[in-house]
Amino acid sequence: KKMHLDGIVTLVDAKHLIMHLDEEKPEGVENEAVEQVAFADRIVLNKCDLVDEAHLDEVEKRIRMINESVKIQRTTQSKVDMDFILGIEAFNLDKILEMDDAFLEDEQDHQHDDRVSSCGFHVKGEVHQQRLNEWLAWLLKERGVDLFRTKGVLAVQGMKEKFVFQAVHMAFNGAPQKEWEPGEERISKLTFIGKNLNRQELEDGFKKCLVGGGYAAN
Repeated sequence: KKMHLDGIVTLVDAKHLIMHLDEEKPEGVENEAVEQVAFADRIVLNKCDLVDEAHLDEVEKRIRMINESVKIQRTTQSKVDMDFILGIEAFNLDKILEMDDAFLEDEQDHQHDDRVSSCGFHVKGEVHQQRLNEWLAWLLKERGVDLFRTKGVLAVQGMKEKFVFQAVHMAFNGAPQKEWEPGEERISKLTFIGKNLNRQELEDGFKKCLVGGGYAAN
């Protein structure tokens, strides 16, 4: 029998989440609450009966400072609609173009939280496949620990389809998907969520993969 990862669902304690997000950890130790919120495709905000509306609004605000696009459902005693947590297809490459238009369209940097940020960029033109492979291998090896989620739609030289990929830390999944429309401008779109992101380094490295560029992995 085959199994696949449908999505990442995080159960959040509405009363205590902010305390856990603000918890100071020793140097080199990650804040698990921050990472679990950052990774989530769905958040079940539980124990809503124990706090007032103002507190719930503040909790949701803090969640979105870390993971701006995540879907949230408020619950009591973890009673949640099954449709909210099943059939997410967050790791289905076919769905990235449909589900994440806003995610991929956003080229701006966002400082969501002192520890987590996101950035994205668009680059016109086609990329050289070998240079792209080398850059991605370098990126995941050298920066993968700090990259929580990465998604992209790429224009690869000689490929009729859009190359769609996503990664969680060093785990990468990508494949050609929908064909480019006749006359459609070849533009690659990438977005990253993680720690210690250097937008300029990411964009410069990717641009060296462009046809006519000269990227060499270090």
